[in-house]
Amino acid sequence: MSKGYWFLNLDVVNPVDYITYREANLRFAQAHQMDFVIRGGDFEHLEGIKRHRNVLVEMASFDVAVTTYEAPDYRPVRDLRQATAIADLAAVEGYDGPQPSPAPPPEGTVDKPRGYWMAKVDVTDPERYKDYMAANAAPFAEYGGWFLVRGGRHQLLEGHGRARYVVVAFKDVATARACYYSPGYQRARAIRQEAAVADVVLVSGYTGREAAPV
Repeated sequence: MSKGYWFLNLDVVNPVDYITYREANLRFAQAHQMDFVIRGGDFEHLEGIKRHRNVLVEMASFDVAVTTYEAPDYRPVRDLRQATAIADLAAVEGYDGPQPSPAPPPEGTVDKPRGYWMAKVDVTDPERYKDYMAANAAPFAEYGGWFLVRGGRHQLLEGHGRARYVVVAFKDVATARACYYSPGYQRARAIRQEAAVADVVLVSGYTGREAAPV
């Protein structure tokens, strides 16, 4: 069974009180076997609309991601977040199809976290978008990309979203950046921009150390 995720992009409006939410959220995540893949790491805005903090939380399945949001013990945690931040939040389904690389990237370390692309996409030309998906296979394979999310089911829980969600993992931030700016991906990107509107950020993964929100 594929994993499920919470895909969040948010702007913190009260950094002091947000810390109280962050601590409560960590306790909730630990109690519910939720794993932080991304938790407010350094990010680079690449395309489209941005918020200043990005989070990806992994759960057992898409259905678990949806139902956990409505759990009674999550409501006070959610209230804390909504009082201190503006969030776009969706439950999304993980990807378990063919991958461009033979194996996922190794787990990151505190000094060298994994790098990720987080993308939200509205496809405007589905046939042309298929050309983009074919064109991105080679650069993703070259740079060891691995899809965690690739256009599966999703349910918007808060704020604004798009019709398609994608998360790609790389061995580190430098590799994720190199893939995006590579000639091969730039050719694929040009096709995508003919066929879709996208919000894309490059962000470092969570390894247990988190900077204070800004």
